[in-house]
Amino acid sequence: MIFGFNTDVKVAETTYHVQSEARKNDHLLQTQVFVKGRCVGKRAVSYADHFKEPDFSEERMQDILREQHKNVVEAIRAGKLESILDPPAQGAAQ
Repeated sequence: MIFGFNTDVKVAETTYHVQSEARKNDHLLQTQVFVKGRCVGKRAVSYADHFKEPDFSEERMQDILREQHKNVVEAIRAGKLESILDPPAQGAAQ
C-alpha cells in the first residue's frame, strides 16, 4: 500500500505545502515542506527498528507518519518550523 499526506498551510502571505510519505526502500518516513515549489526543509525518521517488531504493520506505520505530518503542520502554524526540521546537510546549498 502506498500512502501519504498533503496539506497546504497559509501563514500571513506564505503558503506552505507539507507532503509526507513512507519511503519503504529506505525505511524512512519523510515529510517535506515546500514554498512556491521549492523544498525549504524536511524531516525524515527511520522506522527500521519498528519494522523488526513482530506486531508492526502498515497501519502502525501510517499512524506514525500521520503524527509526524501533524507535528510539522502545527510547527508551521506556531511559527516554529525550523525547530522541527532536520538540520541541513553539510555542504548543501542555502
